[in-house]
Amino acid sequence: MVQCTLIWAGIGVMMAVSGALLGWVVFPRAVHEKVIEATELRQGTDQYKRWEALPQPLDFKVYIFNVTNPYEVMQGRRPKVVEVGPYVYFQYRQKDNIRFSRDRSKVHYSQQQMYVFDPESSYPLTENDDLTVLNMHMNSILQIAEDETYDSLRLINAELNRIFGRPDTMFLRTTPKQFLFDGVPFCVNVIGIAKAICKEIEKRNTKTIRTMPDGSLRFSFFSHKNMTDDGMFTINTGIKDPSRTQMIEQWNGRTTLEVWNNRSSGLPSACNKIRGTDGSGYPPFRTGVERMTIFSTDICRTVDIKLTGASSYEGIPALRYEIDGNFLHEIGPEYGNECYCVNKIPKSIVKSNGCLYKGALDLSNCFDAPVVLTLPHMLGVAEEYTALIDGMDPEPDRHQIFVDVEPYTGTPLTGGKRVQFNMFLRRIDAIKLTDRLQPTLFPVIWIDEGIALNEDMVKLIDDSLMKVLSLLDIVQWVLIGVGLLLAILMPIVFFVKRCRGNDSRTVSPAVTATTSAASLSMATGVTGERNK
Repeated sequence: MVQCTLIWAGIGVMMAVSGALLGWVVFPRAVHEKVIEATELRQGTDQYKRWEALPQPLDFKVYIFNVTNPYEVMQGRRPKVVEVGPYVYFQYRQKDNIRFSRDRSKVHYSQQQMYVFDPESSYPLTENDDLTVLNMHMNSILQIAEDETYDSLRLINAELNRIFGRPDTMFLRTTPKQFLFDGVPFCVNVIGIAKAICKEIEKRNTKTIRTMPDGSLRFSFFSHKNMTDDGMFTINTGIKDPSRTQMIEQWNGRTTLEVWNNRSSGLPSACNKIRGTDGSGYPPFRTGVERMTIFSTDICRTVDIKLTGASSYEGIPALRYEIDGNFLHEIGPEYGNECYCVNKIPKSIVKSNGCLYKGALDLSNCFDAPVVLTLPHMLGVAEEYTALIDGMDPEPDRHQIFVDVEPYTGTPLTGGKRVQFNMFLRRIDAIKLTDRLQPTLFPVIWIDEGIALNEDMVKLIDDSLMKVLSLLDIVQWVLIGVGLLLAILMPIVFFVKRCRGNDSRTVSPAVTATTSAASLSMATGVTGERNK
């Protein structure tokens, strides 16, 4: 029995040591290798198939600011807007023109996008709702013409009715379907000077304006994104370096843009550098990674996101990342990123150095139109802009950009890319229609392009990762717990048994003396009897 207790104690020590080795050495290495194998882009794997075509469409929600007092605004009154939405679309993404480098470390591709209206999620709103919005294409054309020559403005003013269909305000009565995708027609059946002006507009090749077969023009906010790609990407497959999985190496064959201001030496500025992923995936092993970067073709720039804490989605632990301050709130020479101050809207409400006030970014070079980016409802935007309009109701939880990432695989679980597009509405020289306008940063639409993994994807992550990690955790702590229990309990049992054995073999001197005396007396009595 004593030997058995010592043997079990030894087994317990071995179990505890094995549990520790498995839990802190063997299992982590095995999980590390399996995660790398599951996240790198290799043809024929499940991960490659999910990357090639997203297993579920993204949610693309559009909120439009309906102008409730357009005629009062034209008289110099304060604008009032009401958010209408969401108009919900399914956004499908499919990789095309895929080719790998010889060593398979990089993959080149383009990505087709398709938008399909979701009437069920949009209900009771429909694509044919009547809305009054800022006439973006007319406002843009007038502001661009103002930067060129005064004579061109005079010509446009004379031909304004023919070009834009007799507008009586700077606002447009339209529908979501027309404004977002189908297009708002202008330059219809024009002749003479009006036709010449329309030809000049067409030559600018602005991506939101397209030419129709009859020669007329149409403006739409997103038609250039539907059934098209957003350029040729080259990304890292992670085969040689897992820490660069899905990181963009080049876009359209370049590592830099020509959108933002460069250094005085002519070298590319930090603003023009292309870095990060496209946001649909991240490298594995995000634990301890404080910052990540996303490159967005929609706004022509790289965006930093920072770790803000732990989160979870459908029971899956996650890390939450949100935009950094230098995205919109910290722009200018005092922050070392003056390159974002393109100074393309100088006659609007700007600081003395040409930069916009806090929370706004000039996208003129990206859109080829004087468009200004903010967070939805001008969240965090300077009072110089928010004080000039009614209807803004910023809510951080609803309007902040964020993404929750599964830390082992770098898989986005849920998130939202939320941005708002605005334009300055102001008086324009020689355009009589604008004479009484007060300068205002005018909101047009905001979008929430997000993802929330569906039930099938959640189950896949849960079955292939979370349950495996839980099982390994159970095995580790069962071995350590049982091992420590045996290692501690068996020596106690051993010493208890040993003490009991010693007690049974030890006899006191008094008892021994009494026993001896009794034995001697008995022996004497027996001898006496025999002598008689």
